[in-house]
Amino acid sequence: MNFNNKLLFALFIIFAGGVFMGSFLEKSETKLNVIMAGVDEKGNAVCVNKNQVYLFKKLNGENKIIFHYHDALSKEAIVSKAFPDAETLETYWDQLIRNW
Repeated sequence: MNFNNKLLFALFIIFAGGVFMGSFLEKSETKLNVIMAGVDEKGNAVCVNKNQVYLFKKLNGENKIIFHYHDALSKEAIVSKAFPDAETLETYWDQLIRNW
């Protein structure tokens, strides 16, 4: 491959990656199958899928949604998601109910 072909190929890969990344980032979080992925307060890896959640409730006073999920190792298997204001909470709640 000569330099021009390599350059064209690299630009194509960058363009394709940007297009696909944009479509992924525009996807609403409520449509994803994972509620939470990361680590807990003890540093253990945690991944909670929607199929593990058996109850979720909205706390308007605290601008939170709490997800209760099945976990055999934990007595309090809860993930909470906090929001900056009531409007953001309501938007997320509506999308969550629609896309669950």
